Amino acid sequence: MGETPSSAALVGRDAIDNVVLMEDHDRAYHAWKQARLSGRILLHIDAHIDWAWIGDKDPRVLLEARTSRQVESMLEARGLWNLTARASSELVHIGNYIYPALKEGIVREFYWVVPDRFMERPAEVVGCFQSLGTINPQARMAITAADHAVVATIDDTTVTACSLPHVPRFREPVLLDIDTDFLLSDPWERARAGDDLWKLLPWIWPDELVQRLNERGVRTDFVTIAYSVEGGFTPLGYKYLGDELALRLTHPRLPERDRRLLIEKRLAACDRHHNEPEQAIARYEAALALAPEDASSHFNLAYLYDERGAYDLAARRYREAVQLDPTYATAYNHFGPMYPSTMLERARAEYERILRWDPQRVDARCGLADLLARHERWEPATTLYRTIIESRPDHADALRGLGYVCAKQRRWDEAIVHLSRSIVLRPDGGFAHFWLGEAYGHRQRWDEAIDAYLTALRLGFHNVAPHRRLGNLYVRKRRFHEAWKHYRKLVGVWTWRTLLRRRADFRPRFANVTRETVSLTSATRLVKSETVPWRLIEEQAVLLDLDRGAVVRLNPVGAEIWDAIDGTRTVAEIVAHICRTFEVGRRTARRDVHRFLERLLRDELVEQRVSVSAASV
Repeated sequence: MGETPSSAALVGRDAIDNVVLMEDHDRAYHAWKQARLSGRILLHIDAHIDWAWIGDKDPRVLLEARTSRQVESMLEARGLWNLTARASSELVHIGNYIYPALKEGIVREFYWVVPDRFMERPAEVVGCFQSLGTINPQARMAITAADHAVVATIDDTTVTACSLPHVPRFREPVLLDIDTDFLLSDPWERARAGDDLWKLLPWIWPDELVQRLNERGVRTDFVTIAYSVEGGFTPLGYKYLGDELALRLTHPRLPERDRRLLIEKRLAACDRHHNEPEQAIARYEAALALAPEDASSHFNLAYLYDERGAYDLAARRYREAVQLDPTYATAYNHFGPMYPSTMLERARAEYERILRWDPQRVDARCGLADLLARHERWEPATTLYRTIIESRPDHADALRGLGYVCAKQRRWDEAIVHLSRSIVLRPDGGFAHFWLGEAYGHRQRWDEAIDAYLTALRLGFHNVAPHRRLGNLYVRKRRFHEAWKHYRKLVGVWTWRTLLRRRADFRPRFANVTRETVSLTSATRLVKSETVPWRLIEEQAVLLDLDRGAVVRLNPVGAEIWDAIDGTRTVAEIVAHICRTFEVGRRTARRDVHRFLERLLRDELVEQRVSVSAASV
């Protein structure tokens, strides 16, 4: 598409043929690829930058390092390594899709148009750029703020952030990329401020945005517009603003019916904002008289009728909205999750409203139960969780919540049952693992508690509690080296860094990721998995566990055990080898080697070969 400025459409005056609507903004990247665009200027109008590095480096390069220090240096930029074994295209999401567009030459220049209020506090825009350095600390970065813009040069990419009045006058057509959430204040921030989110108004309406772009002489031949309702970025009641933008870009001279419809909906929103619900209802009803198929008017009327106490009518309007557009049944059709814990009643009213409209909404019922549990309303929370589980025995969140409530009420055995079931269904929940550790600890099942706490840390449950618990448990087991590390909170959850750091402290520490039981005998023979690339570097072994997205680093004793796994040695022979090599007692070596090998089996880093009978170790 090589139009000159004069031949491309002038925004707000000429009809634009290529306008693509989507829910998730990363679909813009795929739309650009499908259109075979290249070498374009991107005008990204959004409250979020949507640019970040994608971890697409082949981790096998780590195995080419010559020293442990070189491995450490390479791992500083953790976010750049693809430890998931997924294709690069599968790693693209709403927060990074502009990165591949730049890398692949679809975009050559990147302008980020931010809401006007952002440039009133340019330090926050600077902070946004600086935060990208946490993903790639090795990136070359220079940031300057001047002339109503913040310009960041990051490696070979230059990003210019500015507000609408200071959009440059481009000499060629741009790629116009708009997020509907740009038009509104951040609902999460407004919720924390205690605002009634149903009464928010856009800070800029679609026709005003189009007019400002027209005043800056913006021309385009390709537009992408994201609704961004999922995740709570755009309130569902304003999803239609994305449709209005598309309509105004494709039909600068609006058809009369559409013009009147949009006027009624805007006036209705203003009436609601000014606490004039009866006038707002009349406006939305007038909108429906013009366009009975308008789902947004049905949905907004559902709220207004509910506020008036006309619950049956509200529920009917909600059902009509969902029938016309099933996306209105999203989990983000209310604001319950957005209100902070200090606003219990406001959040509770949101959940109860959607349950009046749709009593079968399991996600809303579970969200209300979670809210009540956070405020220690144990009995109603328990009733809600049990109701969900009766109809959905495999509902991981309800099982997790019920297990948490049982633990808080010191019903430890019940907690273990429910939390264990939740983890089987959803093994990546750090919260469930932590509370399972609490329950195991109170039942004096020390090893299982340690495993659960370590898994919670590995899965991102970062606070003081698991470190304190682990320190206490390791002291109880006289494993003082591990206790000391946790008391100092020196835990790297994304690698196995602490295996056997000193010969005198032969105490491996691993997180138990699965609940399956692995049994080893002295005669068991193990072989390394062929799917796990690895290499000995100095005295360490570096393993790439691509199934779990982890770089496994074993210090000298762990590396020695790993190296001894060759398919011919039995477990007994490996234990004997460790005793000789590290001058450690047989009992200690047998216990810790068995635990280490069982962990490797559970994580499928090694495989079991046929055993032959042998004496016990």
